[in-house]
Amino acid sequence: MKKLIFLLFLIPLCSKAQIYDHNRVFSDSTEYIDFNQGFLDAKIYFRGTGDYFIGFVSSSAYFVPAAICYVTPPKDRRFINHQNPNNEYLFSNVDYYYGYQYGATKKKRKRLLQGALTPVGIGVGMIAILASIMSH
Repeated sequence: MKKLIFLLFLIPLCSKAQIYDHNRVFSDSTEYIDFNQGFLDAKIYFRGTGDYFIGFVSSSAYFVPAAICYVTPPKDRRFINHQNPNNEYLFSNVDYYYGYQYGATKKKRKRLLQGALTPVGIGVGMIAILASIMSH
């Protein structure tokens, strides 16, 4: 019982008073709703296939192209996707645009890392297979 009371007293002291979402302070407003919608749409409709390919191919160049692409944000012309039902809000609503840009940047970086780590994983797998064959 004493432990339970201690935990109930300790938990509010250790937690933060504000809720954070996407590294931004939560507020229930139209800006937040538009930003969230842009972020969610970028996760679905932003294409990161070319970024994966750049990450995959850059292993032969010591990952320099992947590092350069990781630092640069995606261009606005890559945001347009005709399958996105909210495409008309992309350049007319500032909060939606910032949310889409934030989500597209996160997706681009994720795809670059996936592409860059694929050859590393293949190499480690090949070494593990060779080591297991050689040990027998």
